[in-house]
Amino acid sequence: MAKFQLQPDETMVGSGQMSLYLKQGLSRKPFQGNVYITDRRACFKIGMVPGLEMDLPLEEIQGFSVKKTLFITQVTIHSKGGEPYPLTGFPAKKLQDWLRQVGVREI
Repeated sequence: MAKFQLQPDETMVGSGQMSLYLKQGLSRKPFQGNVYITDRRACFKIGMVPGLEMDLPLEEIQGFSVKKTLFITQVTIHSKGGEPYPLTGFPAKKLQDWLRQVGVREI
């Protein structure tokens, strides 16, 4: 399993275990992995799968939205291309702070 690699001169702002909901047929299915927010990009790596499922430079992020259902907080990162990246997990509140820290606005 390859570890997440920072690019030269890139700084980690925050990371944590979360689930990313990916489209599977007509619905979305959760995949466990790690979210990484750096001073340049937002990334998600699924556990034992090589490569990154999400690798968005900050300038490609339109913003993020927050939805609460019962006790679950879902943070969705919206790309400028229209692709949503819904994430859930314990660091959901921290994820919002990390995104704000790097200049991503809540929409």
